[in-house]
Amino acid sequence: MTIEAIKTGLSIRDISKSSDEVNASIDTSIESQSGVDDNMTIEATKTGLSICEVSKSFGEVKALINTSLEIKPGEFFTLLGPSGCGKTTLMRIIAGLELADTGTVLLSGKDISRLPANKRHVNTVFQSYALFPHLTVFENVAFGLRSRKVHKDEINQRVTEALTMVDLTGMADRLPQQMSGGQQQRVALSRALVNQPEVLLLDEPMSALDAKLRTQVQVELKRLHQRLGQTFILVTHDQDEALVVSDRIAVMNHGEIIQHGTPKEVYERPTCRFVAEFLGAANLISGIRAGNGVETEFGALQVVKEIPWQKGTLAIRPERVSIHDNQPEVNGVKARILDVIYLGSNVELLLDRGFRVRTDTHRLFTQGEEIWLSFPPERLVVLND
Repeated sequence: MTIEAIKTGLSIRDISKSSDEVNASIDTSIESQSGVDDNMTIEATKTGLSICEVSKSFGEVKALINTSLEIKPGEFFTLLGPSGCGKTTLMRIIAGLELADTGTVLLSGKDISRLPANKRHVNTVFQSYALFPHLTVFENVAFGLRSRKVHKDEINQRVTEALTMVDLTGMADRLPQQMSGGQQQRVALSRALVNQPEVLLLDEPMSALDAKLRTQVQVELKRLHQRLGQTFILVTHDQDEALVVSDRIAVMNHGEIIQHGTPKEVYERPTCRFVAEFLGAANLISGIRAGNGVETEFGALQVVKEIPWQKGTLAIRPERVSIHDNQPEVNGVKARILDVIYLGSNVELLLDRGFRVRTDTHRLFTQGEEIWLSFPPERLVVLND
């Protein structure tokens, strides 16, 4: 099977799973490709997915507020945030399972805002996978193709290729209950991909897996995306998962996109307290601007970044704090260790100054020990709030 990169994206402007939703996702897989060549080679197009000023309310609850976003063709994009932040509502609007109150959704330059789910070139892999328990793996993957009356020989070819693509060769005759959670997830992926969607939506598909399997599936999913070059949109509350698989991440809260960028940009340069604390751990230091530095409870701290406020907050990741044998010349702090948490590959120190440090396991630390630390100026992030 040869699948060219799908150079389409999604654009949304100002724009929640029942049995009806499962049926809708299946109907989408069946019908959303009407008018599309069934050949497994997908021609590249040049536009993406645009979300333009999309808003959505449920009674008095504002689920999305004037949300705008551009998703590039072939991108692995993640909507990340806590429960109730609006990420699932946004995914459902893209899928056609909800309609926005206001705003526009464009796919490949076409307004799909009012199209029903089964008319959109979008497929969804839900958290529960929605596999038919009485059908074999082969028949689960072939379901949409049979419903569209694709020729038997082509069905056999495409299903075999799709199962090979997700490393399920030799499991075509198994029932879903005879497979592990990770294998069931790959069946659901295969069933969605065999229908050649321009955009694949992934609704927390790894949340039911144990930690070790989840890590393995994350890597497999990233490799699959790189091989296919399609547009993947993942919805998750798992920060580690988002960092592993994503080309770009949008962090959401209270119906709005707070910050978006590459994993490194969002993690290393959070713009506000919420992003700093939600995406990994962060030490927050309040202070008042004093010249080119900040006066804090730890004394005057030098920073490299421009300081836009008179009174505000600095952030530094626990692994960016340096440990010294002697008093450092710049941004030095002396602290006492309250607790030592062994994490295998590293150690986390909880300190009496109200912050934490993460370091390697080469040095032995003990509870009650006093140590010298420093906040490297280039590692201190100036937050906007």
